[in-house]
Order: sequence, then structure tokens, then C-alpha cells
Amino acid sequence: MRLLQPALGASAYSAFHGMLCGPAIAARCVDSFNGTILFMPSTYEPDKFRNHRERLPHEVKSLTLLKYYALVLFSLTGLCSMLRQTETLDANEDAAALAASDDCGANRDHPLRVHPIVIHALASRHGSAQLVRRFEYRFRLLGLHVCMYHFRGRVDGSQQDSLSLVEVYKFGWREMWPMVWL
Repeated sequence: MRLLQPALGASAYSAFHGMLCGPAIAARCVDSFNGTILFMPSTYEPDKFRNHRERLPHEVKSLTLLKYYALVLFSLTGLCSMLRQTETLDANEDAAALAASDDCGANRDHPLRVHPIVIHALASRHGSAQLVRRFEYRFRLLGLHVCMYHFRGRVDGSQQDSLSLVEVYKFGWREMWPMVWL
């Protein structure tokens, strides 16, 4: 059964991406993203990620607690979740299973998958890019479909892992149907 709200007992990241978490959890999640952060429409062009030097296309230089809550408020995704109009399609935090997958946990034809060129750009920046979490939500009131991917990296010789966030989103009327009103 698909959940129309974050599941009870779900991880902090699931609550964070479902736009229903308190400041303590949000702060922990925001602070954990010490790698690259990308917010990309589903129409992004993978070839623009080749030969990057400084800033990647669709890169957000910093995510703060204030920016997170501004996004929750002004994008209306928080309202969708409060009204139980957020559908959890996937919340996969099995890093071993995701690492064994060669398609970012989604089939190759998935409209919100991360292209291998983008993953290569992350790997060249952070030493590696291993998928460790994947979340997928449909915010029905907005017609918004979003996949969030967490990639862990480690530059050779470094003692600290990096955690990158890649979000791919798509707006569309099909995403709003069928509406479930409680």
C-alpha cells in the first residue's frame, strides 16, 4: 500500500524529504549534506555535466535550515504533507541493495532517474559516488513528482565521507490524478 504521509518509524531522511519534520531532525539532515547538492528538473541535459570545473548545472551551493523551511513553506510541499496528499512511492535506505543496482534504484526508463554522466561528475568531484538512499514522492496537490538520491563519496586519502543530494522533479497534471481527499 502506498502511504499518503511519511510512515511511522520512518527514518529522519524520509521525514525530511516528505516535508514533515521538526527543526532538530531537519538540522541534522541539512548538516549531513556536505557534498554536492543538485535540484534538477526532469528535463535537465546530462551533457552539460561533462567537463565541469567549478559549479555544476543546477547546483545549490549551500542548504541551510532557513532555506529548507522556506522551500517547505513556499513550494507548498509541506501543506501537501499536512493534508495527507503526499504519496510515498519509494523510501529505499538499503545501501547494499542500491549499490548492487546499476540504475540508481529505478528502472532505466524512469523519468526521474539520474543519468550516469551526472553520477560520473559527482564521482570526479568526490572520489566516488555510491548510491546509499533513494526516496520518491508525489505531492498530489501540486502535481509534483520528485526523486531524491543520496550519494556517498570519499576522496582517496580522505578520512571523511561526503554525502551528496540529487533531487530530480517533474510537474504535471497526471501527477495530480487521482486525488485522494480524506
